[in-house]
Amino acid sequence: MRGQVTSSLVAATVVVAACGLGVVAGADYAPGVDYARYTSLEWGDADDRPVGDPRLQDNPFFEQRLRAAVALELAEHGIRQGVSGPGLTVHHHVTVRGRVDVYDADERQGYSATRRSESPQIVEFEEGTIVVDIADAESRDVLWRGWAQFDITRALSDPEVMDRAIQEAIGKMFERFPPR
Repeated sequence: MRGQVTSSLVAATVVVAACGLGVVAGADYAPGVDYARYTSLEWGDADDRPVGDPRLQDNPFFEQRLRAAVALELAEHGIRQGVSGPGLTVHHHVTVRGRVDVYDADERQGYSATRRSESPQIVEFEEGTIVVDIADAESRDVLWRGWAQFDITRALSDPEVMDRAIQEAIGKMFERFPPR
C-alpha cells in the first residue's frame, strides 16, 4: 500500500511539474485604509522597465486584456473608470523570464521515480509575473499591491490562452482585495 501511495505522489508531482508553475498570487496593503470610500479609477502611466519578452513589450492586446481583467475585479467593489468621487490610480508591471525547475524523488526517504520517467525531472518554461499597484489618486500613496506568477509559455503563442491566463491570475490576485 505504501508503495502505491508513494508512486502516486511521485506521479502527481511529475504531472504538476510537466505543466510548469500554476498561478501563485498574493497581496500586501497599507493598514487602516477605507477602500469603500473609493468609487473611481484611472490608469497610471506605463513604466519604462523592460518586460523581458518582445511578444509582450508594448503589446496593445495584452494591455487591453490586463486592464479589462483589473477593471472587472475593481467594478465588483464599486470602483469604475470614468465616474466621479474619490479615486484610485492603477499601475501595473509585467515581466517574463525563463525558468528551469528540477524535481527529484527523495530516494533517501524511500521515494523513487515512476517506471515511466527517470529522476530528476527537468522542466523549462517561461514564467510571467504581473504586479498591480493601487494608489490614492490624490496623494499617490500606494494602498495595495497584488502580484501573480504563472507559466506563460503557451499563452505567449495563443491569444485565447493568454486571455484565460490573465483572467485567472488577476482573479486570484484580487481574492485579497480589499484586505479583510
